[in-house]
Amino acid sequence: MKNKIKLITAATAMVLAATACSGGTKDAGTQTAGDAGSKAPEKKEPVELVFYSQVADYDATFMDTFGNMIQKKFPHITVKHLPAGANKVADVVASGQTIDVLFMSIGQADTLTTYGYQYDISDMIKTKKYDLSKLEPSTVELQKGFASGGMYGLPVFTNTLGLFYNKNLFDKFGVEYPKDGLTWDQLKDMAKRLSRSEGGIDYKGLVMSSSANIVLNQYSAAYLDAATKKSVFTSEQFGKAFNLLTSVAQIPGNGLNAQTWSLAAQQKMFFQDQSAAMLLHFVVLALSTLKDQFNWDIATFPQLADKPGVGPQSYPTYFYVTKTSKHKEDAFDVIAYMTSEEFQNNLARKGMLPILKDRVAGMSQFGQEVPLLKNKNVKALLPEKFAPSALTKVEIVRGQSPGHTAFFDAYQNVVLGTKDTNTALREAGEKLDKSLADLLK
Repeated sequence: MKNKIKLITAATAMVLAATACSGGTKDAGTQTAGDAGSKAPEKKEPVELVFYSQVADYDATFMDTFGNMIQKKFPHITVKHLPAGANKVADVVASGQTIDVLFMSIGQADTLTTYGYQYDISDMIKTKKYDLSKLEPSTVELQKGFASGGMYGLPVFTNTLGLFYNKNLFDKFGVEYPKDGLTWDQLKDMAKRLSRSEGGIDYKGLVMSSSANIVLNQYSAAYLDAATKKSVFTSEQFGKAFNLLTSVAQIPGNGLNAQTWSLAAQQKMFFQDQSAAMLLHFVVLALSTLKDQFNWDIATFPQLADKPGVGPQSYPTYFYVTKTSKHKEDAFDVIAYMTSEEFQNNLARKGMLPILKDRVAGMSQFGQEVPLLKNKNVKALLPEKFAPSALTKVEIVRGQSPGHTAFFDAYQNVVLGTKDTNTALREAGEKLDKSLADLLK
């Protein structure tokens, strides 16, 4: 389960990537990487930078998505991408192969520290006067937490949760489409009106990826406490996040059974069977799965009544300058450029969520190279404000896999009515504690 969750950002963003093209806006990276000024550029010695991610999703698309634009900006740099399909991370480490830039979603970030690749770029941020304030604040705070106050890398694109809906079913049942700014209570009321049995088909008002929604929950609750290395399943915050998700299955007519409670089954109801009116899921997974099989659109993720404007958490992908790199300054200049307006607009046009703080500018060109997104409400894909990330420590990231297993155990028991919430959470938490004792010893 850990791998499924961790791979979503890389695997599905790749599907949306089209042929790379460079923009014409002024780069806003660092003084070195982002402002050529009026002077002729200094001629530099040729450098090869090796990029690597442990998942194979960019093996065929890395140069089109990232590399070609980097080489155009930095003529002295040759970009080499190690295909993950032929280079497993343990083998790369054992071979002594140098990696200059390691990139991965936050859910994979324990790989960075497990193999000793982490390198604090804080000094280069200062000397090159890189402006962290232009980035989405939650992605900066997340990285600082992960690096114990330092910075191991910079975010380049992100993922989050979105609300997708089938307009055909809304039209069929005479229900108004969801509007941006809906609260959870309003969304659940809408789901109730859409849930029914008709013509031998059980229609569901709202389905979801429960795993995605618990990982990026608006209460910022993780599976465990990094200090104690113990489960927090019985804590107030985790209980609120858990109860919110299980309450969706308790909407009249929207209940789940042994055949429909799983992630695969809920996805199938929306994407294939078209018997579910709304879906809460990872943005890039939904966008890469949705085609023109039905008339669909997007609305903002539902808000908590006491947290207006606060959406789900961000799930960024970071590019890291490694400790093993012999070209750390060049590597930093490259990842700084990747956070520039020019580069971010390029990614946004391909349908990849940008990480700039300026939401309006960041989404102004979103999806322009993706015909499927024409006339879709893409501005709804990013919330007004992200909830603080829960994945702020290595221990929390490392505990995701057993955490998912424990969560699914509790979730299944509650939505199927085999155990009450308190019992399900307590027992699942106890099982998780046993797993964590071995994993984090």
